[in-house]
Amino acid sequence: MKWFISEFNNRAWRLIKEYQLENAPGVTLIYGPRGLGKSALLRYLYQQTELKYGSQMTDALSFARQYAYAAHENKINLFRQRYRTTQLLLIDDLQCIAGKIKTIEELHYTYESVISHGGKMVITVEAGFPNLDFLGEKLASRFLSGIVIPIDRPQKHEIEHFLSDYIHTKRLYLNPNVVGVIAERTNNLAETISTITQFVQFAESRQDELSLSCFNAYWEKEINNLNSVAEPKNIIRLVSQTMGVSIEELLSPDRKQRVNEARQMAIYVIRTLCRLSYPAIGSYFNRNHNTMITSYNKMQEKLAKDQELIKLYKRIINAFKA
Repeated sequence: MKWFISEFNNRAWRLIKEYQLENAPGVTLIYGPRGLGKSALLRYLYQQTELKYGSQMTDALSFARQYAYAAHENKINLFRQRYRTTQLLLIDDLQCIAGKIKTIEELHYTYESVISHGGKMVITVEAGFPNLDFLGEKLASRFLSGIVIPIDRPQKHEIEHFLSDYIHTKRLYLNPNVVGVIAERTNNLAETISTITQFVQFAESRQDELSLSCFNAYWEKEINNLNSVAEPKNIIRLVSQTMGVSIEELLSPDRKQRVNEARQMAIYVIRTLCRLSYPAIGSYFNRNHNTMITSYNKMQEKLAKDQELIKLYKRIINAFKA
């Protein structure tokens, strides 16, 4: 756990390390992008409190699945006994229940029950900012009424420190310059581990040393592969190029017709190819899920009658199919 004690998440680590049920707010919400240690923090808290408070830990998707199973198998009382009577309920990845209306309703009742008998909740959500609109106004306001703590991306020197410890533990020898380059090109600890693991596999396949030249060859291959994957950032980039609107304009509040139309196209293609929830798509454009739904529907209507837009849409889709 020593890597938690760093500038980018020291506040969250201090709160979890010193967590006392008696003094804690009803809800503690920890948010930040993927791969910054939110789940690890929650697991640490669970290990420290399981015996003392009889805490329960789950992730939002498991909560949804267990609820659906309990309702179907007529075991809903057992499900509610487990989650509603605990002193401390820990829920990871809250964003995963976006759009699951029945689960959100059940979670609302669970919250009311836990809080009513003096229990507490600690929740994590993968998001760049704490937008909980997908929960509905009432539950979102309750979850935001306690302590809300962001975890920011680590700085380069923090990733370098983490990576040095990691490769020492794994008994790897990397050219020191490679460590610095990886730190520059990755944004979080999970991404750093994934990069070093894939780089080692790449070097082994070439029977090469873990040198800077080998890493540059690996990185070039990865960039080429990533640019062809149908994921939101690539879709936004290709829509920008195809429709003559800059990425900055696409992500800005600009309401000009050509910008709006390009933005609607990007949202429509992301929803079509990536199958992301509307709140997840909204996080790329810094907008709420209702705006995403409206944009998707408008583009769907336009594609039903505008032949020029259909040609642009097919060009974008086919680029990723190829």
